[in-house]
Amino acid sequence: MASDTLQYWTRHRLLTCAAFVFALKAFFAVKLDLYSDEIFYWFESTRPALAYSDLPFISALLAGIGPELFGPSPFAVRLPFLIIGSSIPFFVYWLARPLIGEDQARESALLALCLPLASSMGLLAVPDAPMIVFGLCALGMFLRARQTNSLRSWLTTGLFVALGLSTHYRFALFPLAVLLLMIFDRELRVIWLNPRAWLAGIIAVFGLVPAILFNLDNDMASVEFYFIDRHAWEFNSSGLLQPLIQALISTPPLYALLLFTAFSQLRSAEFSARLISLVALLHIGLYAAAAPWSDPTSTTLHWPLAGYIPLLVFAPGTLRLLMSRWPKLRLAPQMVIYTGLVGAAAALIGVGSQSLHAQLQPFLGVNTLSTKMAAWSEFGQASQSQMVAEFSEPPLVITDNYYTALQLNFSGLVDQDALFTLDNDKAHRDGRAQQLILWRMGREAVLAKPNMHALFITEDSTLNYDQKQAVLRQACAISSDFEFLGSENLLQGAKRYSFYRLTVSPPNQGVERCPMPALTWIDAPQDEESVMGTLDIRGWAFAEQSGVRSITVLIDGKQMEGTLSRNSRPDVSAIAGATLDPDFPMLGFSLRVDLSGIDNGSHHLQLRSRNGAGEETDSLPLRIRTD
Repeated sequence: MASDTLQYWTRHRLLTCAAFVFALKAFFAVKLDLYSDEIFYWFESTRPALAYSDLPFISALLAGIGPELFGPSPFAVRLPFLIIGSSIPFFVYWLARPLIGEDQARESALLALCLPLASSMGLLAVPDAPMIVFGLCALGMFLRARQTNSLRSWLTTGLFVALGLSTHYRFALFPLAVLLLMIFDRELRVIWLNPRAWLAGIIAVFGLVPAILFNLDNDMASVEFYFIDRHAWEFNSSGLLQPLIQALISTPPLYALLLFTAFSQLRSAEFSARLISLVALLHIGLYAAAAPWSDPTSTTLHWPLAGYIPLLVFAPGTLRLLMSRWPKLRLAPQMVIYTGLVGAAAALIGVGSQSLHAQLQPFLGVNTLSTKMAAWSEFGQASQSQMVAEFSEPPLVITDNYYTALQLNFSGLVDQDALFTLDNDKAHRDGRAQQLILWRMGREAVLAKPNMHALFITEDSTLNYDQKQAVLRQACAISSDFEFLGSENLLQGAKRYSFYRLTVSPPNQGVERCPMPALTWIDAPQDEESVMGTLDIRGWAFAEQSGVRSITVLIDGKQMEGTLSRNSRPDVSAIAGATLDPDFPMLGFSLRVDLSGIDNGSHHLQLRSRNGAGEETDSLPLRIRTD
């Protein structure tokens, strides 16, 4: 029976599961470095404001509490979010208890641990955790206020809505659900006549003030980003898979249970059930409808989560109803619990795996695991070594992306007034370009410091060839001299950086001859081609301004000895920049490599080309088979 299974778990396993999930989150919160969103919220906390170009102030406020109390560390930044995110089952219980009783409220709390994205809340310093808790609190206080008409309950309702609106724009779906019911639900229309409800509404509206003021002062930059710039607004059929993906990441049994709960409770005689189901369906329906047109470059899978969690209040009752109607579903409770807990553990371990590169790379390969939250301390050490070795006094530091720059400030290596970025890509995608301008961290701020020496850093593992070219041209345009210093490969090459020395030029006096990295193309062999004894490689390579000085063969990452010859390839002039290579048209090459020491089987082939400035770049990889 559903009741027997759920009651057993809530009586004997609930605290154990909660403790295990919390311990796993805390462990990885200590081990993982901060990723781009987290480091940005922390940096915002060092420059207090009511709102920023990406979000209002709550996330920045929370991200700054831990470092202020305990000093800067990834765990300190995450600590308030960890506490808030880990309290979600408690707030589900608090919301559910007056509605369904204590026993079933505990079951709802258990199901919160079985929803993978919900149980992982707090591992990272992101706004979803406080937004969801404020949403649960606002719902709970609103239902209590409607029942008792207590002034305290109404005021508290308004306060939680204001806090939610000051956390994220997506919180607006919570008050929107209430407004829709106040318009279309006969039972709720009487609230329009309640002065205490109006007072709560006035307090709630104050939560919009930070965002309104920021947008009015900055040409509606945030509104333009969220509703225009961020999304392609072109139909993408892959977005139609959003419900299927939601089912997979929520675990299919629990997702089916939540959907059935949402639609069944929408017709309930109980107002609380109709309200919670409408909150859920707004989140589920709007994000599913928008998925084919929404931002394809950022993670949006977690957006409906704020709608799933309130549904957990009525999920135990729905499970019992289904069991009574269809006895064949007698194993449904076990499926929901076991798949949910396994999914929750998998989600936490999946994110946390980034702290285990050394242990997992031998089994998964070099480029399988994400590097967004790994090796930042090693990057800081490499940057510091360049600053000490190449500069007699602390230089300006300019990076190609904002999160690299902020990591250096977080580590204490670079002061904020010496930190700049030429990020014209990710900062715009994340809605943070305007904020960087306000902080005077962009190109114009660099040009205001003519003749200053600077260390310029590119994160090559995040750039393709065209992006790297564009970034170097930006750097040369603000430089009176430009010199390649060296590269750093971390995590066995999964994370790569290049370092350059430049002197900031007066406006419009940048370097005209900007050495570009080499571009290499392999014409033969073809991918998955079989070879025997000797490998003959043909193709072309060029480097604008400086030329290609050497080409090295790498098989499975190991450098091989080979015989190189160059030949004329005038046809390569069709590739932009090829004719600017000083050796044009002698851009073709052939390489002969002895494979007698290579075992039979499939192997990874890549070419590494060095330009005249000493910078090395790798060709696209392909696989060959040796027989």
